[in-house]
Amino acid sequence: MKKYLLTIETNNFEYLNKIKLETKSSINRIINYIIKVYSQNNNENFELISNPINENKNMKEIRIKLTDDEFNLLKEISLSNAFRSVSKQAKFTLINSLNKNKLFTNIEIDEFIKTRTEINAIGKNIYQLLKIIRGKNLVKINDDNLKNTINDIRNKIDILSDILGKIIEVNNQRI
Repeated sequence: MKKYLLTIETNNFEYLNKIKLETKSSINRIINYIIKVYSQNNNENFELISNPINENKNMKEIRIKLTDDEFNLLKEISLSNAFRSVSKQAKFTLINSLNKNKLFTNIEIDEFIKTRTEINAIGKNIYQLLKIIRGKNLVKINDDNLKNTINDIRNKIDILSDILGKIIEVNNQRI
């Protein structure tokens, strides 16, 4: 069994204490249970917290003990989610099991960043294509329709880019 240091939001710690009182179990046992349930993708048994993580800056520190098997499982999960440490994976798992607004793994965030970059590149490519078509007079273009279509595409790209940016920002602040 290994000892680890976790930092946890005050409201999450209070929630853990509430579970502790109701179940008459230790916080370590509760956290181990949450990790077990989460690893089995069955985390619907808890009333989840809906507060955003950064609302309350008061943090509590907790320590948990894990068996070697639990630690190795958590280590495997952390590697598959591209977390650099088991502690980050434990925090991610715990926070995700307590909150209604789920976090994304580092791999998912990287994919969001790549998607946002590709979406922006599409807009630039459309503009370059339009310049070439207009420059060589290859095709008759209804400028009003084309302008409206391009503006519509640009607006949708901006909306998607903003949404992905917010997802990335929120997740970076939480873990």
